[in-house]
Amino acid sequence: MNELPDLLKRVSRIAFFFLSMGCLGWAVWPAYQNVFGGFMIGVIGGMAISWHLAWKLVRIGDSVVSGRKPRSGLGFVTRACIGLLAGVISVRMLEFNLAATVTGIIASPMATLVLGLISRSRRSDGHPTDERGEKH
Repeated sequence: MNELPDLLKRVSRIAFFFLSMGCLGWAVWPAYQNVFGGFMIGVIGGMAISWHLAWKLVRIGDSVVSGRKPRSGLGFVTRACIGLLAGVISVRMLEFNLAATVTGIIASPMATLVLGLISRSRRSDGHPTDERGEKH
């Protein structure tokens, strides 16, 4: 039951690691500030997307458990708008690199995917033949 908060905590830590690396990169290589700045804005947007998705999943889970029918889906349009907003702020307002911003937006969801797959494979703790239902 505590898998989602633990996963979100790990993803947030990874995002904060990316942010700190972006700050260090900005300080060490000031000529590439538009790349590092775009990446950091993208990481912030990606983290907001991950938090929104986790909030929607908890809301939908609570409504299913209580017996109510969920009113909406997972809010793809809202998450897309968060990513678009991060891109517009990064490129139009702050004049950062678009490719770096998109890379930053993708970083948190990819970390979520990788961590989810790793935790799923660790949770089985059995022999690979146990999954097929073979009898001993």
